[in-house]
Amino acid sequence: MNLEIYLPVALLALTNMLMAWRQPRMHPAWHARVLVVLTGATALTLLAVLVFVIMIAAGTLKAADATVMGNVLIDHGQVPAPVGGLAIAALLVITAAIVHAIVRWRGELRKARALGTGVVADERPFAVAVPGREGGVVLSKGLMTLLSRRELEVVLRHEAAHLKHRHHLYLMAGTLATRIFPALVYPHRALAYALERWADEEAAKAIGDRVLVARTIARVALAQPASTSSAYPALTGSHVTRRVEALLGQTPPDNRFTGPALLGGAWMATGTAISPTLTHHATLLLLLL
Repeated sequence: MNLEIYLPVALLALTNMLMAWRQPRMHPAWHARVLVVLTGATALTLLAVLVFVIMIAAGTLKAADATVMGNVLIDHGQVPAPVGGLAIAALLVITAAIVHAIVRWRGELRKARALGTGVVADERPFAVAVPGREGGVVLSKGLMTLLSRRELEVVLRHEAAHLKHRHHLYLMAGTLATRIFPALVYPHRALAYALERWADEEAAKAIGDRVLVARTIARVALAQPASTSSAYPALTGSHVTRRVEALLGQTPPDNRFTGPALLGGAWMATGTAISPTLTHHATLLLLLL
């Protein structure tokens, strides 16, 4: 069995890592979109390869009835039984991890929605955007006491941006991708950072004062206990120091042309890796993208 069938997964994962490590000079909204596309594509491509490996090892995929991708894999020779067994074990572990992530996500959302919306009687300073028809922005009494009126407006604008752009779906997609392919945890962290930066920039644009937004984020972070990962976005959810530094720097470009172009390139790389007709010959195009 030729290891070239794993090449699309490896190249997509490498592209993902590079995008997460060397963030291009672009608006965080476009960076988040590109990252979620590449992360999802890498995970789906790995799943597809595992399924085909299992089908070939079990003898259920024959040359007569295989898809084009199936024929490509068959052309690489038979899959040894131990490799097929490992693929089955990996798929079972992935399935269990996905179920666990979904159950945890739903539990966290139920817990957050139980708080209600608006101001809650909690002395800890926090603010979260709870998605869904029964969701909204949750502010604690502690936060209301800590911040000025203008700073509270920053918080509301930030959380409203999370809800408007459905950032919880980005986070959930990234979480599921890491359950399928744990090596994607670094791009997932970069995605969480990009989503917070996206909301920061939305708030700064609405308020018209980048320094005020940076100061508000810093004040809440200093007053808040260490946060844990969550299924819903929060004001101090990711890389507070880097976000404050970015807000004190130059406003990122809108990328009206380069943003869609880069996102289109990510979709092309995704389609090339997943497309049954091009999986075996994707190396050059993926490297160029």
